[in-house]
Amino acid sequence: MKNILLMFLIGTTMMFSQSSTTVRGVKLTYDKVKKTMTLTTTPKIMYTNDINMDVKIEIHKEYALHMTINGVNYSMSDAFFEHSGHTRDMGWCFITYKSNGCKEIKKNYVFQFTNIQQGEEYILTVSDV
Repeated sequence: MKNILLMFLIGTTMMFSQSSTTVRGVKLTYDKVKKTMTLTTTPKIMYTNDINMDVKIEIHKEYALHMTINGVNYSMSDAFFEHSGHTRDMGWCFITYKSNGCKEIKKNYVFQFTNIQQGEEYILTVSDV
């Protein structure tokens, strides 16, 4: 009986220790125990046929304010994390702006953020630019 109770408690703890969201195939997970947030994407998501188009991934803290003037988009808030670029048949091109607590786990595709406080709100945006 103790083993069953222990397995139930471990399973319950594991179930609620992570939360995640996915936008257009880009996954953002938060581990409550380790207080880390992980952003995961793949080359397939970043692939584009148009040489003038990039895929832009942004994480904003607390709020994301954008406005459009004469068809041009402007960001009115600074991004906590920004990764834009593309993969093509002939190669890839990326630009990344990240905070001090960000570590690149897999080049251009997996990023981990440390010391994330529980209760803070992060907004994930994926767009074609």
